[in-house]
Amino acid sequence: MGMRDSFGKGHNPSAYGGKIGYGIFHLLIRLTGPVPAYLLLAFILPYYLLIRSSARKSTYYYLRHRFPDQGRIRRFLTSTCYMYQFGKVLIDQAAMGILDKNRFWVEFPGQENLYSMAQKKRGMVLLTTHAGNWQTAMSTMDNLETKVNLLFNISNHEGRHFFDLSGQRDRFHFIPPSGFLGGMVEATNALNAGEVVAIMGDRAWGAKTMEMEFLGGNAAFPITPYYLVAVTGADLIVLLTVRTGKLSFAIGVKYISNDQDWTQMPREEVVKTLLRRYVVYLEEYLEKNPYMWFNFFDFWSTNKKEDNIKNMEKGVKN
Repeated sequence: MGMRDSFGKGHNPSAYGGKIGYGIFHLLIRLTGPVPAYLLLAFILPYYLLIRSSARKSTYYYLRHRFPDQGRIRRFLTSTCYMYQFGKVLIDQAAMGILDKNRFWVEFPGQENLYSMAQKKRGMVLLTTHAGNWQTAMSTMDNLETKVNLLFNISNHEGRHFFDLSGQRDRFHFIPPSGFLGGMVEATNALNAGEVVAIMGDRAWGAKTMEMEFLGGNAAFPITPYYLVAVTGADLIVLLTVRTGKLSFAIGVKYISNDQDWTQMPREEVVKTLLRRYVVYLEEYLEKNPYMWFNFFDFWSTNKKEDNIKNMEKGVKN
């Protein structure tokens, strides 16, 4: 089991807009809705494809694995489509915070079951992913009737996320991954109190990772969600969203921990088993939605370190 501390380096195209650029799109959405913003995006996209080519090249880390047989020209065209889809997702993300909620259509067939599970107060880890608009799922947590914690560094995205644009940041409690022991102690206490903790399954934020075969290569995934399940016995639910049209989304729900008592198993075995289930589910999702996963760094870096799960145990007790 290979592990590493960081999630790698790359160029996230969403970081190029700046406050002025985001402000223009936000104003356009507020005044005219999302469609003119989609059109403006189409005019701006060639700049990032041809002049700010680092943005385009950052898409190749993923696209080379998802479409390994593509030549240079075809990959360029694929990257164009991919970046445009990403831009539309960012516009939708902003629109969710700016516009009236009734303007959105969200298909969430597993919603009632998710809510009923949360009422059991066993603790719930919601495993989110940079797939589609993951904040769509967070916007549906109104009726969960339990505290929702996000292990997420919101300060790095000040003013850009649904939480800020909708004025509803207070609905969630943010646990900074840069905090003491990566927020593990606070997250563990929240789960033991029967609360919900949402964590990214494809971004480590400096936490320990485990390598798992993913799209034909070894990729490093964070182990925090699975370790929390091993320690607390909380339920583990994967939420994967997909953009289905203008202001239209679907949320897939996968209960991957089942009703097994994971606290009675060796923690390394728990991590491996649950991580593998998540990776399989993510690969199935990407088979159907190849342009809906947004990671722009070398997820398949071969840097390895020795097993180090015990370091996490220093701040977490049974």
